[in-house]
Amino acid sequence: MAKLVLLILLIGIPSVTSAAAWCRYPNSFLFNYAGRAYTTMRAAINACKRNAKCNGITQEPNNKNRYTERVGPQIQSWSPTGETSWAQCPTTANWCEYKDSFLYNYAGPSFTTLQDAQMACLANKKCNGITQEPNNNNRYTQRAGPTIHNTSPSGETSWAVCSAFSNWCEYKNSFLYSYAATSVYDNLQDAQRACLANSNCNGITQEPNNNNRYTLRIGPQIFGTSPSGETSWVLCPTS
Repeated sequence: MAKLVLLILLIGIPSVTSAAAWCRYPNSFLFNYAGRAYTTMRAAINACKRNAKCNGITQEPNNKNRYTERVGPQIQSWSPTGETSWAQCPTTANWCEYKDSFLYNYAGPSFTTLQDAQMACLANKKCNGITQEPNNNNRYTQRAGPTIHNTSPSGETSWAVCSAFSNWCEYKNSFLYSYAATSVYDNLQDAQRACLANSNCNGITQEPNNNNRYTLRIGPQIFGTSPSGETSWVLCPTS
């Protein structure tokens, strides 16, 4: 289950740009125009700072890569056209907790407190979450992930920045009934973006017998008896 531990919403873990205090969010956009479009990011950010309606910048590949002022304020992390957005960097993040879970691969040093690990993770581009290891003196380890695996054999607990995009849970040997779209995808991230943009989609099922393609599914129930060893993903439950 997910538990909110801080108060400021953050979509994904951003990378800091050269423009002071602004963070870059790939494959994202903010709703609604707040002003003009610009040919350079710096000009757009300077204009946004002077515009009370503007909460971020979205670059539009289909509009000659122009930088547009946007109202937002929420950053939508499922751009169908590969847009990139910038917004002022938050100083804290909204973290969700996942019992009996882990993320693959270490991304940096471990820590004795969760707060220290989270601060290090936010400053580390390779880190997408924290996993606490009971068999390692309960140390908090930075992890690359980004998928949260909810089948920890040692009772680990993980934390990730709360996000409609990043917090997906994986279910081995499972499937969801009925296709939600005819399109299939070569990678999980593209399928997740498409699912979030599709009101009929409640999860993803990867099909070993279909070149391991990722398919959008209606579900919403997850069946843990896949005869072909399928794997499914749905948004992790929150409370």
